[in-house]
Amino acid sequence: MVIVMTTVWIPHAKASEAGKLFIEASKKFPGDRSLSKDLLNNAVAATKEGYKVVSASEIKEGKLNAFIAQLNKTLLFIANGIEGYKYQVEVMSSIVEAMDILGLKPPE
Repeated sequence: MVIVMTTVWIPHAKASEAGKLFIEASKKFPGDRSLSKDLLNNAVAATKEGYKVVSASEIKEGKLNAFIAQLNKTLLFIANGIEGYKYQVEVMSSIVEAMDILGLKPPE
């Protein structure tokens, strides 16, 4: 199982702009349920650095490249419209897969 976790940081003063661009991006690049299943969908926290938005998706078998391509289109669309917008994309493995790579078997 591959999980992609995306974290976005939006400056406080740009929150309204970011919200409008998010709506526009959602229409321009609609989610494709054939690529992934949402585990966490845009959870928002206000921090001293700005708004932090976290999403996590379980990627369907063989769909990682297509998912990343669509995700990057969306993130870059918003980043091009918001000064100070930052994001991070992490591709993660389940603990079972990670242990398998090490030749270990997790306890049952």
